[in-house]
Amino acid sequence: MSLPLPPRVDPKIWQICVGPDVKIPKIHSKVYYFPRGHLEHACSSPTAATRTILDRYRSSIPCIVSSVDLFVDPHTDEVFAKLLLTPVTDQEPPPPVVPGQEDDDGDNLVSYVKTLTQSDCTRVLCVPIECSNLIFPKLDLDKSQSITVTDLKNQEWWYTYTYSNSSRLHTGWLNFVREKKLVANDSVVFIKNSAGKISVGIRRNTKFTTDEAVEGSENLTDEIKVLDAAELAEKNTAFDVVYYPTASGWRDFVVDAKTVDDAMKIGWKSGMRVKLPLKKYESSNSKMTISQLKGTISFVFNHSSNVPNWRILEVNWDGLDIPQIPNLVNPWQVEVYNIHAPSTSSSTVNNPRLAESSSPQQIPYSMPGTSGPMSQAPSEVSSLAYLCNIGLQSQLGTR
Repeated sequence: MSLPLPPRVDPKIWQICVGPDVKIPKIHSKVYYFPRGHLEHACSSPTAATRTILDRYRSSIPCIVSSVDLFVDPHTDEVFAKLLLTPVTDQEPPPPVVPGQEDDDGDNLVSYVKTLTQSDCTRVLCVPIECSNLIFPKLDLDKSQSITVTDLKNQEWWYTYTYSNSSRLHTGWLNFVREKKLVANDSVVFIKNSAGKISVGIRRNTKFTTDEAVEGSENLTDEIKVLDAAELAEKNTAFDVVYYPTASGWRDFVVDAKTVDDAMKIGWKSGMRVKLPLKKYESSNSKMTISQLKGTISFVFNHSSNVPNWRILEVNWDGLDIPQIPNLVNPWQVEVYNIHAPSTSSSTVNNPRLAESSSPQQIPYSMPGTSGPMSQAPSEVSSLAYLCNIGLQSQLGTR
């Protein structure tokens, strides 16, 4: 007997919940599937036996995205995607790409991301003024109002909305926190449609484990699922993968083929200077300016082959010791920025991933805990920059 499907999520709401830097590939688009990346994504501590088995398979398998389904996890309330991937060969002409998967229903959604503080999780939710103006109904001073918010599983939650020095949600809010098992540094995403209906999604700061999970068994099950997918891919048979968007973009294991191919054309060599793409991060905290993280390639694995492989660049990052940023990275996750780096192939010079300037850039960047609606912070930090953010906060003593 098969388990029932988890609740589906409207594509627009799903995208708002994960942030604009998460890009689910379009149907019929060409991608690369990386079994080792899949294992990293699914398992925090895979066994040596599983790694050995994956080493027997191809490092990357070109595929066509045959279907995309968007769901919310019934246990954790996190959104995820289920992709059906069909391996292809260079001789097979790919089907035409489906232009878009979102329903163009004309519904104008507005949204706001609130990063939770300890007080938010133990007392009442303090609602920033931008969130009040954008999402919640206008409220007279010293008045209260009952409002309804619907989670992504279509369950309604009733809160008392008041204003006393600041807008707040209570009488029902702590029930929501306990039910969803929210903790400080998790985020809630409030979304309002053109009809005034308010929905709420959740972004968890760390991986969530349900109480029902038996210690050790969940990790083993995930490893089996990865091995099953990798074996089918190796046999050029269609297979399913499940992807949970996380702060760790180093584990994005289904990647747009053109992005990967362009990166593999660069003549990567030891001594080349690289940097992480840095983008703004949606949050409900104030902004600060930091220097973009840069480093030097110290070694290139599998450099004689143009076949995409997982984590072939070893990078020594400048200055700060940030344990969240791995030293082994993928070529499509970094950008070459120093035009005086060691000479590379001619394709390197014209590659759009190369930046002209080698001087440090100071970029404004939203940190967790500031105020500003999503409409004013149009892009979320990429997973890479978010990890930088956390590490730099630790180094700068901002936490």
